[in-house]
Amino acid sequence: MSWVAVGAVAAVSAAAISGYSAYSTNKTAQEQAQADADATAARGRLEAERILKQKEKQQSTAKASAAENGLDVNEGTAIKINDEIENAGQYDAEIAKQTGYNASQRLQAQASQYGANATTALASGVLNTTTSAVNGYTSYKKGWK
Repeated sequence: MSWVAVGAVAAVSAAAISGYSAYSTNKTAQEQAQADADATAARGRLEAERILKQKEKQQSTAKASAAENGLDVNEGTAIKINDEIENAGQYDAEIAKQTGYNASQRLQAQASQYGANATTALASGVLNTTTSAVNGYTSYKKGWK
């Protein structure tokens, strides 16, 4: 086998390895970004649940305190306090959920970009491999000078 053929085979191999490596790296990054997106959305939902449980504890504490002081917990100030705790808790829970969702959407966009990069890397790898093969064949046919 001539040096031209060896060089051509090396060039083709290098182009194929480079293309596959770029594809593989981007596919792995895509999967990680998607997993991060899913985890971030779940974390937002869990935080919202924690906030709602804390809200219920605060409402119970407020009712117990009002009853302890001789107030009717079903009217007047006790109801107003309960409603304020309810509104604040629901608001905070929704903000936590929305924040998790928004962060997950950014990560999903990133995952999508990595997927596009992987597709581009695969196409470029095939093109570069083919180009290297054609150039090597052409050089081989012309002979080494």
